[in-house]
Amino acid sequence: MKVKNHDAFSWMNRLSILLAAFLAFFLIAGCAGGNYGKIDGDRDLDNMFHNYEVLPDHRYYTSGGYDAPNAILAIHRDYELDNTDNLWVPIPNVDSGQMRQWIDTIAPDQNYRYSGAYFAAYILDPNGKRVGAWFAIENTTTVKFLEGNKVRVYTPQLNQNFYLNRGLGIKGM
Repeated sequence: MKVKNHDAFSWMNRLSILLAAFLAFFLIAGCAGGNYGKIDGDRDLDNMFHNYEVLPDHRYYTSGGYDAPNAILAIHRDYELDNTDNLWVPIPNVDSGQMRQWIDTIAPDQNYRYSGAYFAAYILDPNGKRVGAWFAIENTTTVKFLEGNKVRVYTPQLNQNFYLNRGLGIKGM
């Protein structure tokens, strides 16, 4: 069967236009996604937490319980934590004694991933500026910057094994 040249070119043109439209759609959708930051793991910050050091000019929050939190969050005073779901508990007047209590209580065997340590990272804005610190059982989170120097940091996701290992699950399992 012989194909006419103009039919083949017409089919190729349609395919090219369709591919270009999909590419444009995904580029536009990606740009409209929001103003996101990230966390950047840092060994020196990890040492600061393990030495019970408190970051100056930061407000502290915990998630997952006051006595043995699954995350400690420090946000610089130039920013405000968007905590509309009340998942972060503000902790006023944090000092090295409070840090010692948290760090000494958070034993590696309580880490639901059994990695042996929590994960320390700086919270960075979209331009790479440090705006806070993260010390948690997870090494990922979502950081979104809102209007008016507000930042939303999602708490770690927990699973059933974490609750069971900490004695918060169903007895007899």
